[in-house]
Amino acid sequence: METKKVDWQVVVLVCSVIIIMIMGVRQSLGLFLEPISQFMKDGKEFFSFAIGFQAIIWGIVTFGLGILIDKFGPQKVLAFGIICFASGIFLMSNPSSQLILFSSTTLMGFGLGGAGMATMVSVAGKVAPPEKRSFAMGLIAAAASFGQFAVVLPTMWINKQYGWDISLIVLSLITISLLLLLPLLNNTNLDNNKKEEFQNNLQQTLMFSLKERNYILLILSFFVCGFHVTFIGLHLPADLISKGISVEVAGWSLAIIGVTNIIGTLGFGWLGTKIKRPMPLAFIYLMRSLAITIFVLSPPSATVALLFGAVIGILWLATVPMTNAIILSFIGPKYLATLSGICFICHQIGAVLGAWLGGRFFDVYGSYENMWWLSVALGVIACLLTITVKEEPFSVNSEVKHTA
Repeated sequence: METKKVDWQVVVLVCSVIIIMIMGVRQSLGLFLEPISQFMKDGKEFFSFAIGFQAIIWGIVTFGLGILIDKFGPQKVLAFGIICFASGIFLMSNPSSQLILFSSTTLMGFGLGGAGMATMVSVAGKVAPPEKRSFAMGLIAAAASFGQFAVVLPTMWINKQYGWDISLIVLSLITISLLLLLPLLNNTNLDNNKKEEFQNNLQQTLMFSLKERNYILLILSFFVCGFHVTFIGLHLPADLISKGISVEVAGWSLAIIGVTNIIGTLGFGWLGTKIKRPMPLAFIYLMRSLAITIFVLSPPSATVALLFGAVIGILWLATVPMTNAIILSFIGPKYLATLSGICFICHQIGAVLGAWLGGRFFDVYGSYENMWWLSVALGVIACLLTITVKEEPFSVNSEVKHTA
């Protein structure tokens, strides 16, 4: 008797619920920069470096596990990710040494590789029918955005009422409970191929992809995305507090990113169905630079902080489904998780620099101003790179089939 395959809508729904929690916690780490740095008496640089290292682990693991998802399906990979992420959060609740803190962020990096944004978007792109792929990937991105709002505010309240360590323990317990959702993914159909055919075609696809100009330009621009979102997500609260803005307003400025990001993700996703996607993607990078410039030049105030959070939120994760959709146009869904994983490694290299340099610049110069101007310059460069990308299938060897 043939086993019934789970509906793609169920897969996307389960992935959305998981990503709300996983990315919500990840985007809340900026709330722990000040208290953990003070607890460890190491300044902001070490915590920032640990988060940066987490980002590169996240990228590398995403690529490796992306291959396994392409071959075997998402269930076991997601279980691995959830367990690692929850363990890392719990370990961070008692950072008694640099080794403990570093171990906690490393575990979280493995967890994000298994159950993070890039993994979920690629799974959604593979299970959904062709006419629903952009919608499915946009829904995952919107869920990640909502997670930032849904998790940041309760986390800020628990921090204030019970302490940051209790907050991390609570988050770890909620995260591990996500394992209860995974049985719903039994018999997920990813239309996998025979092992030998998969391996041969994968090797050829990787070889050709890394020679394609359009793919390389997209990867380089995604580096800037990683730099921006990690620097801002981790250091914006600390920057605002250093300028005399209250902790509550700093937390709200981070949370509001999650709300307006839903608007931006869905809006730019819709726009990407009407015009060539490289154009709105380039626009996002340019508008990030403009928003940061206005923020830096404006006198510090609660109004400026909240408006900046609202505007940058519109431009936040809209790059992710659009970048993955462009990759889909290059090679089709067959190796989407793998090629998205390569792209994501470059994103995470940018994230490492954004996290670490933010802490380094603050400890050396006493402010984040130089980091903000570096972010402006990188946004302009990403815009110029992206606008030249052509959304067309790779000119690969005929043995590598384009299964759009």
